Amino acid sequence: MWDIALLMQAVLVGAGILVARAALVTARTPQGAAAWVVFLVSFPLLALPAYALFGGIARINASPKDRHGAPEDADPAARLATLAAIARAPVTEGNDLRLLVDGAETFDAIFAAIEAAEHEVVVQFYILRSDVIGRALQDRLIAASERGVEVKVLCDLVGSFFLGFTYVRALREAGVGVRGIPGAPRRVRRIGINYRNHRKCVVLDGRVGFTGGINVGDEYVDGGRRFERWRDTHLRIEGPMVAQLRDLFAADWTAVTGEALAPSDVPPAAGARRGLVTGTGPTDAIERGSLLWCGLAGLAERRLWIASPYLVPHTDLLTALELASLRGVDVRILIPAPSDNVLAWYAARAYGPMLRRTGIAVHEYLSGFMHQKVVLIDDDVASVGTVNLDIRSALLNFEETALVEDRGFAAEVEAMLTADFARARPLPQRPSWHVRLLAPVARLAGPLL
Repeated sequence: MWDIALLMQAVLVGAGILVARAALVTARTPQGAAAWVVFLVSFPLLALPAYALFGGIARINASPKDRHGAPEDADPAARLATLAAIARAPVTEGNDLRLLVDGAETFDAIFAAIEAAEHEVVVQFYILRSDVIGRALQDRLIAASERGVEVKVLCDLVGSFFLGFTYVRALREAGVGVRGIPGAPRRVRRIGINYRNHRKCVVLDGRVGFTGGINVGDEYVDGGRRFERWRDTHLRIEGPMVAQLRDLFAADWTAVTGEALAPSDVPPAAGARRGLVTGTGPTDAIERGSLLWCGLAGLAERRLWIASPYLVPHTDLLTALELASLRGVDVRILIPAPSDNVLAWYAARAYGPMLRRTGIAVHEYLSGFMHQKVVLIDDDVASVGTVNLDIRSALLNFEETALVEDRGFAAEVEAMLTADFARARPLPQRPSWHVRLLAPVARLAGPLL
């Protein structure tokens, strides 16, 4: 009996060492690699199933092929040129953009666009719920399919875990293509639930697109049971940027289903604004998520305003923000006072004092839960998308954001954020005892938040 126990222990240790070798290759940071190696070698019985769920790189996403011109085609004097090089996507001209503030305005615009669609509707959300707003979306998708429109839906299987088969079956019976990410065919050893597809997009006929912070759920309209209000921002797009948004959906759809979608035509100019849509993820050959955040911070000359529900930056992002502030940039970060994630709430309070030492102002939004992901740089560059100021968005999630270089659009974003900061207060310089006690501990869980 002892021989069997020793043999099993030897097998577990051996397996832990083999998997530790894989962790050294695939971990996104040296700290993560070190933590996995110690865990796998010391406690293989616990660590092996944990690594199956949370470790490795989930090969479920392919980057869209470079189309619609190359990044170097952009005006080298354009402020977005560096960001375009990071994104491997060209800066486009002739876009029309409309800020959508909060859920009611966003869903009104999305529903109207779905009802007007004639050929194709593609929909992707991290969270899709079978509640009032979810069923309203379902009704419109079914109606579109029944009038002959090709309809495809993607959702993340972690974010949409409680969606329910009844909801999906009704869509499929109406001819709607519905798939989850990472998708049913993947084996248990490749579950990789730590890598999530956080993208949110709707594209109609390849000509109108939507992206931003809003998922499909009642709380995104009325705050739900937990919050008096849900503050969020979405973006309606017309013009060439829509083709880039659809390309991201097509890449995810192909990665999950194996079905290649027909390339989207580049829509004609619909306005006069310059911009691009870029996607990032853990399967990128380089860490585009981190590079994008550092590029945004490095671009700022006078102002860097950030609105994010989570403030858990890794060392590179923290350094980029501090350097921007030290060279005289007005760096302000807006985070929610109440939060939907207790650990993330405490972790953000651990970074407040660190940022304050270099002159960065962190404010708490008081009027409900703030979930928007918006960046304003100087007077001419803005970002609206799905990217949070945290380790998960930089390294672990598949994300997307619209980057815009236009003074008129930046002025609209400035007015919106000025109103949001007016509903906020600076983080307390002397936090409560429980914050002082728990914030440093919560910060250790940063890669999982």
